[in-house]
Amino acid sequence: MKILNTTPVPGAFFKDGIEARVPGLVYSIVDAHRLPEDRLMVEVTDTDLLLGDYTGGTPITRPIVKAAGRLKLIQQPSVGYNHIDIDACKEFGIPVANTPGANDIGVAEHTVMLALACLKKLPLFNTKTHEGEWLFDRRREIGVFEINGKIYGLLGMGRTARAVAERIVPFGVRLLYYDIVRMSAEDEKRYHAAYAPLEEILKTADVVSLHMPLTRETEGIIDASMLALMKPTAVLINVGRGPLVDEAALAEALRSKKLAAAAVDVFSQEPPPRNHPLFGLENVILTPHLAGSTLESAVRIINMALDNMGRALRGEKPLWVLNPF
Repeated sequence: MKILNTTPVPGAFFKDGIEARVPGLVYSIVDAHRLPEDRLMVEVTDTDLLLGDYTGGTPITRPIVKAAGRLKLIQQPSVGYNHIDIDACKEFGIPVANTPGANDIGVAEHTVMLALACLKKLPLFNTKTHEGEWLFDRRREIGVFEINGKIYGLLGMGRTARAVAERIVPFGVRLLYYDIVRMSAEDEKRYHAAYAPLEEILKTADVVSLHMPLTRETEGIIDASMLALMKPTAVLINVGRGPLVDEAALAEALRSKKLAAAAVDVFSQEPPPRNHPLFGLENVILTPHLAGSTLESAVRIINMALDNMGRALRGEKPLWVLNPF
């Protein structure tokens, strides 16, 4: 058996986990992180299992998929899989699996943290206090707010958004959500969430967080016209995918105070260029795509990926397949 490892982690790291799950397996692991397409096309011809690149830096394109002669599974060790041509994999009969739910807790906690930090102006007060400037007397002028009693909007209501709902509702918010698939009445009751159209949420919510996947329909869904619907006191949080938001339009809304604050964990280009329009703005919190990157989630992801690889290597049907056929 040949395993092609496109993660930046050396293949030797995975050996104990593979051998514990498939005792006696005769195999080799070839490291192929960021190999160019032509070299990957050669390597994949005799590959039995491909471990995807969680950084997204090693795209699995149609030509690579087409060149795969005996590939049993592409196992992506993350929730995101935008760098893999899923349609091509389905066409050529190659299942692709990810690790759903592994980082829900981390992303949910990060989202709640960002919401509170924006409302309470945490970065500003932290910086100024370190610099020896005491802003206590300006607290009302600057504006420090509670999340209790606010309207909170979730855009997308998948696993991560539901984990946010479980954590944000106890703060005393009124929760609205938008998704292309509406939850059952039972689930709406369970998560204390009321369905509302996208535009209504943007017009009424005090805090909005994005948890949508990146698709043709969702790319750029928050553009200048959508940002213009939001209240000037509102906060926008993007922990979904960078291209969901028009970053230049968001920067302009923040500069012109048409939006009070934003928090961004994901960018259209990662790492973002030095001249990124959001850099340097006092009313935006930026983190380097680490919402779900806790040590605990890393352990869950590795174990889920290795478990599924073990299934495929034993000839069993893999779980969490994204492109069933």
